[in-house]
Amino acid sequence: MKSKDKKMIFFKLEDLKPEAKIVWLKDMSQYPWVREGMTDFTSKEGISKSRQSKIEMDCELVGYAELEEDAPPSFIDSATGRKYYKRRIFTLRNGDYKNYSDGSYPSEAVESETVEPKVKGLSPGKKAQIAVRIPRSLLQKLNRYIQIMEMSQTEVVVSALSKYLDSPEDVPLIERIVKIEERLAQLEGQ
Repeated sequence: MKSKDKKMIFFKLEDLKPEAKIVWLKDMSQYPWVREGMTDFTSKEGISKSRQSKIEMDCELVGYAELEEDAPPSFIDSATGRKYYKRRIFTLRNGDYKNYSDGSYPSEAVESETVEPKVKGLSPGKKAQIAVRIPRSLLQKLNRYIQIMEMSQTEVVVSALSKYLDSPEDVPLIERIVKIEERLAQLEGQ
């Protein structure tokens, strides 16, 4: 049976609310994905060498979350009165990238570049999907725009969200090309 120090705890999104920052122990540009889990700590920040050694008995610790100053404990040991704080940790097991070289990955894997405080990392290779209900009039406008621009519904919605959320790098390529062509036509007309 694994000890509590080695076991990762599954978590709910509400467990991420008290996070203040993510601390990386490695250059994460070298790791397209990491294992995301939770474990209990007796502190809100940092990690002792002994605690790191216990975690690393069966995996390599590559990062962890630190909590806000006012974060409440997840539980208090009734025998000792010691407070414990649930915190995310990011690990790799020996041979992870060799064992999953076929493009697969473990169920707890997340893309390291999508990890940030208070936000669960995204699964590798999967695009997020959302479902929304919109008024009919907006749907009609969307469908007309799709036909005119010869874009997919996904491309239009991603483009709109990218613009609204000030994320120009996520605007679909087809729309960027159309905008460049429009600008070029304006310049040629002057």
